[in-house]
Amino acid sequence: MRLSTNFMYQKNIESLSNAMVKGNDIYTRLAAGKMLLNPSDDPSAASQAVTLQNSLSRADQFTTARTYAQDKLGQENNALTAISNLMTNNLAEKIVAGGNGSYSDADREALATELQGIRDNIMDIGNSKDSNGRYIFSGYKTNTQPFDKETGAYSGGDTPMSQVVADSTEMQVGHTGSDVFMSGTDDDIIVQLDRAIAALKQPVESDEDREALQKTLDEVNVSIKKGVDNLGRIQAEVGTSLQQLEALGFSADTQRVNLETRLQDTVGSDPNSMVTMVAASKMSEFSLSASMMVFQSMQSMSLFNMVR
Repeated sequence: MRLSTNFMYQKNIESLSNAMVKGNDIYTRLAAGKMLLNPSDDPSAASQAVTLQNSLSRADQFTTARTYAQDKLGQENNALTAISNLMTNNLAEKIVAGGNGSYSDADREALATELQGIRDNIMDIGNSKDSNGRYIFSGYKTNTQPFDKETGAYSGGDTPMSQVVADSTEMQVGHTGSDVFMSGTDDDIIVQLDRAIAALKQPVESDEDREALQKTLDEVNVSIKKGVDNLGRIQAEVGTSLQQLEALGFSADTQRVNLETRLQDTVGSDPNSMVTMVAASKMSEFSLSASMMVFQSMQSMSLFNMVR
């Protein structure tokens, strides 16, 4: 069978075109950093890739949620530590001292002023805001100041903030001011301090006055000790939550690496696939170069020139 020069010319053109198309396809995939570009390349792998990408997106959302939760709990913990320091720094001893028989009315007045300063500092911390300008101890009513500075009455939310920090894991990320200060109970910290301050400002003119003062101060001291215990309980909860967030973060990091590895394998962006594509690109370059050489040789053939 004789092959015409025109036929050979057309076949060579086709070979060149195919080599160029194949080469461009490989270079496009290399530039994209993955073998799977279109769902039609591998429908099953494309579907799995979408599932893995959604899982990674959800993991990112949980990472953001945990960061928010850690920030909230960290700021609450700082506030609780400040309150605890004010309440444990000889506060009970100061209240007990108020009943000392050697104290004059002026001494008790001075002590009342000191307790007023402690009370106001505690109140300021109770009304403190986080880095986003939201009240720390108002629960979900984050834009409402939780405490009235004069009376100490609580008007924040009754429900503490919570956050979904992982699959099927919702965590409390704050406490209400009523929980922290035992507002509305017989041991309300602010109310009890106000009682002690008011009692110390009253002149002591008789044994009955002194007994009444001592009784009030003793009751206040019992409530203050309960308040310190309550703060300890809440800080322990905060600490446990922070530890849980840290553990969830470590677990999430491991899971993310696994998801990313599976996604790379699925779309062909893993190291082995990259090496394979680089090798394929070299073969494509060789094939294109060979086709060009054949084409150039054909152009120099006299028979080809005559036909042309």
